[in-house]
Amino acid sequence: MISRLLAMFLLFLAALPAAAEAQACGNGQPCVNILFDGDSISAGYGTSPGKRPQQLMQQALGQAAQIRNVAVGGRPVYVCLDRYPIDVAPNFDPAARTNLIVFHAGDNDIAQGRDADATYQAFTTYVETAHRQGWKVLVSTELPRPDFDSAREAALLAYNRMLIANGAGADAVVDLSTVPRLYDPQNREASGWYSETPVPIHPNDAGYAVLMNLLTVRARELLPQR
Repeated sequence: MISRLLAMFLLFLAALPAAAEAQACGNGQPCVNILFDGDSISAGYGTSPGKRPQQLMQQALGQAAQIRNVAVGGRPVYVCLDRYPIDVAPNFDPAARTNLIVFHAGDNDIAQGRDADATYQAFTTYVETAHRQGWKVLVSTELPRPDFDSAREAALLAYNRMLIANGAGADAVVDLSTVPRLYDPQNREASGWYSETPVPIHPNDAGYAVLMNLLTVRARELLPQR
């Protein structure tokens, strides 16, 4: 009797929609597959439950989409590239009308002593690899690091300039310097958009809401019209 009840319970669970941080594609809606990749900013370090980047984008998009997040705090661009076959390639959905990577990384490369050219070359190869598989790539510039010395700060700014110039051919670039309250490393505690002290590197929930609004606006431009 118990085994029969267990079997019925398992069948009931199997009939339920798969748990996910996204609505399922279909039902007459454009099928969209979005993947966050990169460092702690993409991962949503410091956010409250339910406020991670993929969850905020899902709420803001207002359309059916499958959204996953494989970003890891502290991860540099070259590691994202090395792990592409493991973390990114299996998440490509050939049935989706659009496969989109939302990418943010680079400051950890600079922190480890790599220069802007090497960091951007890794990103360029990442974009080429993603395009060959069929992904679109949306990238945002790096937030300055208050803990960087002048040499690393200059390298990070040079990397940002390369991102904006977009020689890699990313499908969209979001320049975070257009929002000084989010970008300025000197006034972050006063901004109310960062929670860490004494070195505010990661936004709080309010800061992430602003960041994800910027990304969602550009992401929507890359998605199929309903």
